[in-house]
Amino acid sequence: MKRGSKKRASHEELRDDELKETSKTVQGKSRRGRKVKIWESEQISHGCLFCDGLIAKNNVIWRSHPRQVYRNWSFLYGFSSCFFQVKVFVESTLKKGVQGLVAEFRSMKRVNDFTKMTEFVAQNAQARNRYKDVGCLDQTRVVISLGPSAYIHANYVSTPNNERRFICTQAPLPRTCAEFWYMVVQERAVAILMLCNFVEMGAKKCAEYYPQQANEIMVFDEDVTVIFKKQEPFKLPFESKVHIMMTTLEVNIRGQQPHSCIHYHWMDWPDRGVPEADLAPIFLLNKLKDSKAPIVVHCSAGIGRTGSIVLIQHAMELLNKPAPLLEISGYLEQLRMQRNNSIQTEQQYLYVHEVLLLYLKKTKYLDDALNEHLEKFARDYIKATTGF
Repeated sequence: MKRGSKKRASHEELRDDELKETSKTVQGKSRRGRKVKIWESEQISHGCLFCDGLIAKNNVIWRSHPRQVYRNWSFLYGFSSCFFQVKVFVESTLKKGVQGLVAEFRSMKRVNDFTKMTEFVAQNAQARNRYKDVGCLDQTRVVISLGPSAYIHANYVSTPNNERRFICTQAPLPRTCAEFWYMVVQERAVAILMLCNFVEMGAKKCAEYYPQQANEIMVFDEDVTVIFKKQEPFKLPFESKVHIMMTTLEVNIRGQQPHSCIHYHWMDWPDRGVPEADLAPIFLLNKLKDSKAPIVVHCSAGIGRTGSIVLIQHAMELLNKPAPLLEISGYLEQLRMQRNNSIQTEQQYLYVHEVLLLYLKKTKYLDDALNEHLEKFARDYIKATTGF
């Protein structure tokens, strides 16, 4: 089949609010010789050209470009994809619906096999674990070589693009703040993502392990000094109820070169719950995706909110390859083999699905014929996560 020619344009020629679209219809032949129409539509936004995959429907072959991609959404990874890539995920998610996904999550039992967590068990007596029922797997455990203690409740977690994309860890305890910073410097981590608050529902969820005000300095175990450099809100290019504070820090450890990193504090993600579903996590992850070092991410236990973020990143990397996006349950099983019992609640499991559906809808990879099903899923999701 002969494809229509493409006309390229430089994004420098486009204004911020401009969308260029070139369309034409040409005649072509299918493999069986039947005459078909080829509709070619090319959208250009911020230098991002999308794929030219073809979808056949009613003797018309549609290129699978998004129908409209505005420049202010160009932050959304800019991957090349088509509906066939996300078909399994979308169809299985909508077919199961919210109740089916809840049942699926409940069937995936959380298990603590302490024979695979020998160091975690040994450290319980040393009060270095925040929760005695949230284990740390030996196989993927981060071992600290800089400090006096080699143990920290943290695991390396892989994604399709990186064997050590994340370090998932518990929130620091008063006696483990130094170990946390030893780990950050050892791994040369430049991004820390905090998904909890220091106090939630009247309970202490995290030690105050970094300075939050100008001219503030914190010292841990005499050898670790953390210096406040600057702080500003993390800006999202769309309306959102999410609040993220971005703090630049300098970490000094005796005998080591000064290390700079940026701390991202997501301030309104409720414990065991979910924030309002939008594209905030995808935008934040996109901001961090070029980091060569592991991204350190924690909530309180380091498995619930933390696992949600990791699963979203896993899916986005598959889309960016591009590779088929399958059912999320399989990716969750892979995650739990690296960070035990990741994703604590059914609401968090649903949140991952809803965020990904919103992303696919916003980038126009889903046909309008699915809108009714997507809207029903969204209504059921809101009811399941808020009760209304």
